Amino acid sequence: MTGICGLVGPETDDLESKAETILSLMQIRGPKSQTSSQNGPSGEKIVIGICDSIGTHSSSRSAVPLALDGVFFRDDEGPHNTEPAGPSRLIRTPGAFAFLTSIQNHLIAGRDIVGQKPLYSGQIGTHAVAFASLRSPLISIGIPEPKPVPPGRVIRASAQGFETMSDYSLKQPKEEPTSEMAATQTLNELFTEAVERIVPRGSGIAFSGGLDSAIVARVAKNNGLEPELVSVGLKGQQELEHAEKTAKSFGLSITIRELTSSEILNSLPMVVEMIETSDPVIVGISVPIYFACQKAREMGLNYLAVGQLSDELFGGYGKFEEIAVRGGADVLAMEMFNSVIGASGKDFDPGDKLAVAAGLELCSPFAYLPFVEYALKLPASLRVNLIDGNVIRKYILRRLAARLNLPDSVVGRPKKAVQYSSGVQKVLLKEAKRQGMSLGKMLESFTK
Repeated sequence: MTGICGLVGPETDDLESKAETILSLMQIRGPKSQTSSQNGPSGEKIVIGICDSIGTHSSSRSAVPLALDGVFFRDDEGPHNTEPAGPSRLIRTPGAFAFLTSIQNHLIAGRDIVGQKPLYSGQIGTHAVAFASLRSPLISIGIPEPKPVPPGRVIRASAQGFETMSDYSLKQPKEEPTSEMAATQTLNELFTEAVERIVPRGSGIAFSGGLDSAIVARVAKNNGLEPELVSVGLKGQQELEHAEKTAKSFGLSITIRELTSSEILNSLPMVVEMIETSDPVIVGISVPIYFACQKAREMGLNYLAVGQLSDELFGGYGKFEEIAVRGGADVLAMEMFNSVIGASGKDFDPGDKLAVAAGLELCSPFAYLPFVEYALKLPASLRVNLIDGNVIRKYILRRLAARLNLPDSVVGRPKKAVQYSSGVQKVLLKEAKRQGMSLGKMLESFTK
């Protein structure tokens, strides 16, 4: 629950006031703020700022200021990380984070390799560069189209622009042949490790009773984490009944938040403003997350675990079924990899913004870096299974669910996107039709 910003430019520019403007516009990420600045020998100035809700934790008093948004899931020691101490080593550490620091009179920025925390950048005219956790504050200081910092890259910025200092972004790996049994065992071990490291005791879980959330809930319960399940949906949706029944079979308590059509429609201006986009697909996904976060906060929770990235890693979307039939294994593997890369902007950024606005942190065990790297190496045929023309999406994940003794109603449950299973999409489309416009145009009206 933190917002960070950084600027670099000529000493003559009033960068401190720009930093204060950015931080004031990011109070949704924390009302308490501070900045630090330093002048370089070449006439440039660097300003780094941070805001949070408990009193800032930037190491601004140290020789190397650091503004960090997020967490690390384990230390960065070990054979997996042989870089010398510094930003390049930091970025190889499993976690969900974005950071800004200064080294040798340069402003340095980076995001975790999966891209779970938002960070945007752009140039102010031709003589200054700025970064921030949100887009809109950068627009307010004269950056017309802020761009996301690419996940996994360490960026070095000066007043003249940007350059990549090091690049650890995900690359599509070569598939490594393995048996179904071995893959299931390794996924079980890595996912258990992910939940242990990422999901604090007593966290909430956004729970639909579908494959992803059920695996998260089962492993959390097996680890003694005592999770609280939260399910939201339009009143009367069958998914709510299924979620409640599944939770009871797990021996876990569940809180159901039934939504009305008016509540869904009334939330749209807030949701569009928070996620900083009117993209219909992203908005449709974000509305249920918004209500789940609000309910979790009402329950006094600080963390909400979600199933984000499972569909991308294991071919959960309907489009992958057609690709498996017509495109072949190589095309399927490439499309799933591209979907993983795109998840930063489509899933993690909006989800983080909604959670932080509610005073929560999202926990995404499927995005645990060692788990992601292993899953990407699995043969496409284990992730989307095609036998005699029949396609089973998320095949190996279903084998994991069976290994965890999940009920057949979960193991074999077809994937249904949250905007449809929650009933949100039906409400949005009905309202757009009533207004005589496309859904995209209706949502765009909330940005004016």
